[in-house]
Amino acid sequence: MIILYSISFLIYSQEIEVDEIDEFTGNEVKRTTWETLNADMKFTAYFRISKINDNTYFDLKMMMVDGSVFSIDKDQEIMFKLENDEVVKLPNLQYEITCKGCGAIGFGGSAAQGIHVSYPINKEDAQRLISFNITKIRIYTNQGYFEKEPKEKNVKKISNALKLLIDE
Repeated sequence: MIILYSISFLIYSQEIEVDEIDEFTGNEVKRTTWETLNADMKFTAYFRISKINDNTYFDLKMMMVDGSVFSIDKDQEIMFKLENDEVVKLPNLQYEITCKGCGAIGFGGSAAQGIHVSYPINKEDAQRLISFNITKIRIYTNQGYFEKEPKEKNVKKISNALKLLIDE
């Protein structure tokens, strides 16, 4: 019973990994741990939520399983379709192209081409992502878009990570 409880706690729990005041800028920086957004035969993606002062970001790391090079342009979007049929659209902050290891969160994938981008998220969109389950995710790149129906456990991770930094 203890083992089952521990496994379920690890699956659905996010934590704040960074909670500090930057000594050079004076900015208050908070970040959750990296969590899996998708892992299948097409692409692997991880996310975390970052908050710098009053600005919140959906950070994304992504790798194509085939190792292809791709980019995400400034203002290209990640979209979340919600169970109430609303669509939350977040624009990418700046142009990025894949680099070796940039999509990895550990040793696995550290030799593969990947990307790390950030999407600003306002409080209203964050509240919608907390309140309604995500039914589909679409990520736009220069190779078109990648669309996925996320697993329920990953949807809960997004909501829980947002709650950690939004509901303070």
